[in-house]
Amino acid sequence: MNQPAKEEWEMDTPAHLVKVLQWEAERLMPYLSTLLPDAWSRPSACDLWEVRDVVGHLTWMAERFRGTVSRAVRGDVSPPAGSPSGGTSTQAGRRAFIARQAMARRESLGDQLLPTFRAQMDQFIMLLEQLGPQDWEKLSYSARRLVPLWSYPYLTIQEIALHAWDIRSRFDPAARLSVESLPALVQGIVLQLGPPWDAAFGQDAGLSLPVRSRWEVTGVVPGRHDIVGEDGTCRIEAASATAAHIAFRGDTETFVLLIYGRLTLELAIASGRLISEGEPGLIAVFERWLRGA
Repeated sequence: MNQPAKEEWEMDTPAHLVKVLQWEAERLMPYLSTLLPDAWSRPSACDLWEVRDVVGHLTWMAERFRGTVSRAVRGDVSPPAGSPSGGTSTQAGRRAFIARQAMARRESLGDQLLPTFRAQMDQFIMLLEQLGPQDWEKLSYSARRLVPLWSYPYLTIQEIALHAWDIRSRFDPAARLSVESLPALVQGIVLQLGPPWDAAFGQDAGLSLPVRSRWEVTGVVPGRHDIVGEDGTCRIEAASATAAHIAFRGDTETFVLLIYGRLTLELAIASGRLISEGEPGLIAVFERWLRGA
């Protein structure tokens, strides 16, 4: 397993993202093969999912993504069988659908779960490696809206890297997200913020103005970002001169784990991973917004 060089994983071209994805998948497979049988039924950090459910989800995801990308290359943006048309489902509906598929897949595969996961990921990565410059801008199906094919390496790195952490962290509290995937995970936040995280953030806070949270991110992917909640939607943008209602400072991994719902603001602040400034009431509202509550 060859780790991407630093100058490689800092690049965000689709070809380099596919290399990072392959490295992340190759890193996960041997780890899963070392788990004892009873470990597969232990709870993961992904809410309500056991380790085997997470792997069932990743197996289903790889199979689904491969079919979606294959159709998109041919100009077909129709949804996979059994899926709603893009933009017609709710966040709660998508979560329930994904959970049903994950558990159905792991139940049907039984002791063939891991080899099937490996085979599906290999086939999907092989497909991505075959795409050329003329393919990456083609539109493809997603549950929320049509997206260009270049978004799929980001989406898959997000799935593999975060769910690998969901599994590893249950056995090793010191488990970390891989440094190699952090740039793609941060960029994935920039690409995706909005749905499915839309919430009436400003209304919950009792404010008619946009609610602006400022994030000073340090470490692997340093930067200053504003996450703004307004009129039931949210967006991320470069930090502006506008005063923020609340401000946070922490490293890249903490930022990623918070936004993707793996770490609570309360725990991050209490443990010293995150420094916060601003009205306590707004921090509580932001915590609920992160959880989708």
